[in-house]
Amino acid sequence: MHSKFRFGAASAVIFAATSASAEPVANVAITHHGLTFLVFSLVIGSTLLITWFASRRNQTAGDFYTAGGAISPVKNGLAIAGDYLSAAAFLGASGLIALYGFDGVIYLIGFFASFIPVLLFIAEPCRNLGRYTIGDVLAMRNGFRSTKAVSAVSNVVVVLAYMIPQIVGGADIVRALVGIDYTVSVIGVGALMLIYVACGGMRATTWVQVIKAVLLIGASFILVVLAWLPFGFRVPAFMNAVVQSPFVQAHVATMAQGASLHGDELGWRFLEPGLYLKKPLELLSLGLALVLGTAAMPHILMRFFTVNDARAARHSVMWAMLGIAACHLCIVVIGFSAAYFVGAPLILSVEKGGNLAAPLLAQALTGGPHSVGGDLMLAFIAAVAFATIVAVVAGLTLAAASSLAHDLYVGAVRGGQATERQQVSAARTATLFVGVVAISVSILARGQNVAQLVGLGYAVAASANLPALVLTLYWKRCTTQGVLVGIIGGTLAAIFLVLVSPNMTYPAIVRQAAIDRMAAIDTRLSRTQDFSERQTLIAERVVDFATARAIAPEATSIVGLRAPLISLRNPGIISIPIGFLLVFLVSLFTRDPTASSRWTELVVRRETGYGATAAIDH
Repeated sequence: MHSKFRFGAASAVIFAATSASAEPVANVAITHHGLTFLVFSLVIGSTLLITWFASRRNQTAGDFYTAGGAISPVKNGLAIAGDYLSAAAFLGASGLIALYGFDGVIYLIGFFASFIPVLLFIAEPCRNLGRYTIGDVLAMRNGFRSTKAVSAVSNVVVVLAYMIPQIVGGADIVRALVGIDYTVSVIGVGALMLIYVACGGMRATTWVQVIKAVLLIGASFILVVLAWLPFGFRVPAFMNAVVQSPFVQAHVATMAQGASLHGDELGWRFLEPGLYLKKPLELLSLGLALVLGTAAMPHILMRFFTVNDARAARHSVMWAMLGIAACHLCIVVIGFSAAYFVGAPLILSVEKGGNLAAPLLAQALTGGPHSVGGDLMLAFIAAVAFATIVAVVAGLTLAAASSLAHDLYVGAVRGGQATERQQVSAARTATLFVGVVAISVSILARGQNVAQLVGLGYAVAASANLPALVLTLYWKRCTTQGVLVGIIGGTLAAIFLVLVSPNMTYPAIVRQAAIDRMAAIDTRLSRTQDFSERQTLIAERVVDFATARAIAPEATSIVGLRAPLISLRNPGIISIPIGFLLVFLVSLFTRDPTASSRWTELVVRRETGYGATAAIDH
C-alpha cells in the first residue's frame, strides 16, 4: 500500500511520501454546511481585518519587506512556526502516522531537527549582514549585481516549487471538506494571498502567521484532550488500546510486514519502524534535504530581518522551535488517535493518502457524522487547515516578490539605486506577477502529479542556496565566481536529478505493471468460483487492460526516459555535495580581490552586528 500526499511541507512529508493530486478525493460527510461556511468566514474575516489595519502602516520598502524590523522575538517565533507548520505537517504527517504508525513520527523528528543548524549557523549572521533577502547577505562580499540576479532566480524556483503543491493540495482538501469547486478554491487561496501580501506586506503576513500558528496548536491540543479523555489521560492505557485495536491489527495484516503476525503482534508492529520507510539511503537523502534545505528556504530566512538585532533573531528561532515541538507532539497523538477512533479503512475511503485523518478524528470525537458537534468541530479543523494553507502561501509569495523586486529589479537591474516609492511599487508588481503565475499553474495542474516539485524546492535550497550562503559566511577563500557557479550548478543539478528520478511518470513502467497485474488477475480468476470476487477481479482487469492499451510500448517520460536513471526520489544526497564542491573548487581556482577585501568587514558584522542597520548598500 502506498501513501499519496497532496501537500507540500513543510513541509517535507510531501516530497518523501508522495504523489499529489492524481487521485480523486471523496467529500466528507457533512450535514450542517452552514456551520462550515460560518467558521470559515470568521477565520478569514479576522485575517482580512488585520490586513486592513496593517496596510495603513506600510510607508517604506522596509515596512513592506520586514515590518521595519520591529517584530518582537515571541511574535516572530510564532510567525516562523506558522511559516513552517504547513498543512503537510498537520494533515499529511497525522495521516501518515494513522496509516503507518511509527514511521510517521520519524518525519516529525526531521521537521524539528531542521531548525538546529538554523539556530547555530544562520539566524544571527543573516540578521547582522542582511536587510531583506538572502541576496543581501551574499552581496555583502560578492559581486553585487551578478550575485543578486542568480540568487533571485534560485529563490523564485524554490518558492514556486514549494508553493504550487500547497495550492493544488489545499484546493483538493478544501473541496473534500467543504465541497467548494477546485478552481474556485485555487482562485480563493490566490486572491487571499495577494491581498495579504500586496496590501499588508510583512506586518499582515506576520499577524496571519501568528493567528494561524495559535489556531493550529490550539486545535491540535483540543483534539489531544478529547482523544485522551476516555482513557483518563493515561498514556499507557491509550497506547495499549491502539495496539489492541481491531482497526490497527486488520490494517497491518494487509501489509507484507504483517503477513505472518497475529493478534497483538500486529498492533506492536504498528509501533515499530519499517511499515513505510524501507530504504535507509532514501531516508538519509530525505533527511539531508529537509535539515539543510530549511536553513536556506527564502521565506524562513526572511523572518530574521524582521527583528531588531541578532539576539532577537536567535530568540525567534527558539520560540519557533518551542511552538513547532508542541504542535508536533500533538500531531503524534492525533495520528495514533485517528488509527484507533476512525480506522484506516474509513480514512483511505475518503482520501488515499490519509490527509483527512485529523478532520475525520475531530468529527468522530465530537458526535460523529451528521451531528451538530461533529460538523462544528470538523468545520473548525477545516478552517484551520485552510488558514494554514493560505498563510504558508502568503509567506512564500512575499519571499518570491522580495527576490524579484529587491534583488532582481532594484539590485541587479537598477544597481541598488531606487527610491522608496519605486521599491514599494516594484514589490507590489512582483507580488501580483508571482500570484498570477502560481494560480495559473495550479489550475492547469489539476489532476497532475506535482508533489515532486516540493522535493525540487528543498533540493534547490539545500544544493544551491545553502552552499553559497555557508561558504560566503565562513570561508575566507570563497569568491564571487564560486558562488555564481555553485548556485547555478546546484540548481541545475537538483532539477536534472528530479527529472530522472522515480518521481516522474514512466509510461513504459506503468504499462508493464498493468500487464503484470492482468496476468496475476487471470491466475486468481482460474482459482476462484466466488461470484462477487470474480466480478471485482474482472472490473480490475478491465481497468488494467484500458491502461495498457492506452499507453504506446515506446512511450517515455517527459525527458525521454523509459525508466529512472536513479532510484532516489529525493536527490539531496547527490545534489548537495555537488553544490558545495562547485563553490569550493571554483573558488580555489579563481581570485576575487573584492571578496577578499571585504572578509574582515564581514567577520566583524557577522559576529558583532556592527553596521547592521545600514546592512548592504553598495
